[in-house]
Amino acid sequence: MANITNIAPHVAGFSFGQIIIDTISDFKAARARRAVYSATFQALSDMTDKDLADIGISRLSIRDTALKAAGEQL
Repeated sequence: MANITNIAPHVAGFSFGQIIIDTISDFKAARARRAVYSATFQALSDMTDKDLADIGISRLSIRDTALKAAGEQL
């Protein structure tokens, strides 16, 4: 009879520890992207309409611009 401790560490070629490490890494990357998004969104929101027009961004496109800066759709 197979011992569960021999099977559990490797499921479909992945170790449980590696799954945890990858999950934490993904979480840290998402948190970093969110920080970039938030900082960009806040900085653009604080600008006047004239300042935004000077750099070619409308107030309606602040969210899209912040998403591009973050590199993903949140």
